[in-house]
Amino acid sequence: MDTKKKALVSMGILLAAILLIILSIGGKFYMDQKQFQNEMISVVKSEEAKQIFENSLKDLDSQALTPNGKIKSYEIDYGSVTHNPMGGIMIKLIVNKNGNFYVRITLSKYSEKLEESGGSVSADLIEFLDKEG
Repeated sequence: MDTKKKALVSMGILLAAILLIILSIGGKFYMDQKQFQNEMISVVKSEEAKQIFENSLKDLDSQALTPNGKIKSYEIDYGSVTHNPMGGIMIKLIVNKNGNFYVRITLSKYSEKLEESGGSVSADLIEFLDKEG
């Protein structure tokens, strides 16, 4: 094998090794992100989080989740579960199965206790709750 062919083979092996390293790092990053997302989902599904969600809804409607309340039900939008850059987990709750009625909540851990650290309410939900009757 002449020198040019040896150089090409060496270059090919080097490029394959670099590509393999890049794919390994990318795969590790993806797996770490997937594990982190699963951990956040696990926190969101916890009984502690459920209590926070229901208390937040009852702050908006004292009769929430009862036959007399305007807020009859809620569901967690698992596609909205994201990490807050300031720490914590951001979640969107869909109220009464209406995509325009939602509550965004940020959960954070303080001294090993899960707490609500922020959030917002959609304008449509506020309007619905403010209506008489």
